[in-house]
Amino acid sequence: MSSKEHGSDIKVPNTLGQQQGLNIAWITDQQFAAYAFGNAKRNRPSTQGDCLSVDINLVGADLIFDDATIRPMITEACRVFYGLQRLRYGLAEGSNKPIDYVKISQKYRSILRKSLEKMNLRVQELPENDPALEAYRNLISLFYSIECTWHLLEFLVIDSNSSGAIVSSLLEWIRFHFPEPERAATEMLQSGRELDKQDSYWPVVKGLVLQGQTTIARALLRVHTSSETHCFQVAEQLLQSIPIYSVYSGLSVHRYKTQWQCWCDNVRTLVAAGSFGAEPKLEELLRLVSGDRKAWIEQLRSSNCWYEYFPGYLLYTDSSCKYYQLGQYANDWIAQYLADWRADGPGGGASSERQFKFLDKLVLSVMENNLVNVLQQIQLFPDNRWFAVHMVDLLYHAGLLEMGAADEPDDSTSPSKLSRTGGGVSDGKLVRESLLFDYGCLLMSHSSFWQIGMDYLEFSSTEGLGARESLLARVPFQTDRQADRIIAVARQNNYPEVASEVCKVMTKRNLAQKNYGSALDWAISSRDSAYVRDVANIFLEHYCNHGVLLCEKQIAHLGSKVFISPRLVFLRTYYDFRKSYREQAYAKAAELLVRLMDSKIVPSYFWPCLMTDAIPLLEFKEPIIPSKETYTILEHLQLDLVPMLRHRQQKKLSGSGGGGGGGQDSKMDTEQTDSKEGHDQTALIPKFASNLLNNCTEDLIKMLRLACARNLARAIIIENTASG
Repeated sequence: MSSKEHGSDIKVPNTLGQQQGLNIAWITDQQFAAYAFGNAKRNRPSTQGDCLSVDINLVGADLIFDDATIRPMITEACRVFYGLQRLRYGLAEGSNKPIDYVKISQKYRSILRKSLEKMNLRVQELPENDPALEAYRNLISLFYSIECTWHLLEFLVIDSNSSGAIVSSLLEWIRFHFPEPERAATEMLQSGRELDKQDSYWPVVKGLVLQGQTTIARALLRVHTSSETHCFQVAEQLLQSIPIYSVYSGLSVHRYKTQWQCWCDNVRTLVAAGSFGAEPKLEELLRLVSGDRKAWIEQLRSSNCWYEYFPGYLLYTDSSCKYYQLGQYANDWIAQYLADWRADGPGGGASSERQFKFLDKLVLSVMENNLVNVLQQIQLFPDNRWFAVHMVDLLYHAGLLEMGAADEPDDSTSPSKLSRTGGGVSDGKLVRESLLFDYGCLLMSHSSFWQIGMDYLEFSSTEGLGARESLLARVPFQTDRQADRIIAVARQNNYPEVASEVCKVMTKRNLAQKNYGSALDWAISSRDSAYVRDVANIFLEHYCNHGVLLCEKQIAHLGSKVFISPRLVFLRTYYDFRKSYREQAYAKAAELLVRLMDSKIVPSYFWPCLMTDAIPLLEFKEPIIPSKETYTILEHLQLDLVPMLRHRQQKKLSGSGGGGGGGQDSKMDTEQTDSKEGHDQTALIPKFASNLLNNCTEDLIKMLRLACARNLARAIIIENTASG
């Protein structure tokens, strides 16, 4: 067990930082960066500072659930947690029924037990020289301590029936966590007779008695070779007639104690009379079951921890013990336990302190019903607060963290009520919300558990609900599938800005890899008209420069998505024009071309291409463009194309005076002509090598005017002839 008492120092390998001073900047709540040049009093080297490499060291808490063996704990525990919240807040079927918190606690513990079994199997498979072996052993020790504490809290605090006699529950707890005597007894009973010849026979029998398992101990005594002797027969009768208190037996506490005292006096009389002198091992067992304090103190030296034999001692001294009495009994037992170690352990007091470990203190706090101390200690487990989060949430919903010390009942005659609320936490709601927020933020910072973190933050607090959106936007993703998951969750929780940002990131990644089709799909998914316009500009500019339209099949199947941006409408309509032209449907192509020119959605840089496309349609012998549409082409020629050429010529005359200005001027021409459309060019758009306006020349304008004049003459003659 590691805790804050044994924190390790973190050494940051940064030579430059040692010379110039380290600086620290928080990246997230769970991670910070350490880098050089953090000392303002030291001057940064002027000659070498620019060429020195600055190391940035990232320091953060490790997530122990990264291991595949215990990874399912996260998912399964979240499922139980989420189900409890839905029941508690009336979001699930059957939420009007009383909630069985003990059953929910048992579900959590079963998750722990499954993980412990997997880790034990993994340890058995690994070779001794494997470095992962020690890590798994540490994890087993950690989760064993958590399960042990959880089990104790379950029947002492969470179970509403714990106000009655608790000794039977304590005995079950000890048997569950110290199963060696019962396992050894089972193996011995299956092996046959003459078991008393084995060296482990009497230690096993005594271990069973110390755990209160007198029934199994009697079974072992009956297979002893001397079981037919008088002393064994008397011992069998005494063990069979032990009075055990039970709240369901109908026996009052006073009457039980009377019977118990009579039974103990009878045993002590027989022992004092030497009835078992021939069998000293058997006599030692009877001293233990009669509650002989000296005999129990002798057993402390062989115990692994202070509470291993404590429930058995309670069984043979006061099996009617209540929860509110448990703290006093435990402290008396610990005092004797520590005194025994001081007397016999090497190093005196130092040895006793070493034996009282973290888990020992935590178990004592639970038995003392000191919930404040328990909540403080369970947060020290190095489990990323998995235990603290789920236990505090369970205690909160069960109503065990609401009553503070000021609200404790004054009626000393209601020990059951006192036992349930005596250690209440006045600010339990704040403790729960804080733990859920920290745990949810930790999971959100991990690429595999961010969806689970969303569930915890949903029920944490108002701050947690607000953090979900900002943390979701920072979830790392690499593949399309991961991005789709983030977008789906964002839209499910009504976070349109997060979904849009993820789509934009994927758009830029695909553009960098020249996957223009995927880039267009992601841009459309962002539902951002300006962003879709910028991506459509890439397709149009590429056509202007190279005469090839990118991803034609994809453009053909855009459907109603084109209406997200006017620029996309223009791209799809221009594709339809090219398709009609290739299929020799020239009349339809001409109609689409003229409609595009008059649509007011034409990018300024695309006018040379549109006008060039109009020339072959204007040169048909029998005109397919009527006179009215020809006038439209002439109008756009004069109002849109001619100003572009004049502006370009003015830039060349007032440019840098000659050398190397052509390409740069062309770029400036494009930006200037696009300014009236409101930021056509952005950093998103790659600049192709060719010049967008190479086709905008005097020759093009002359050819257009001549083609329009010829088409207009033919069209007017035909139209007038037809009308005549």
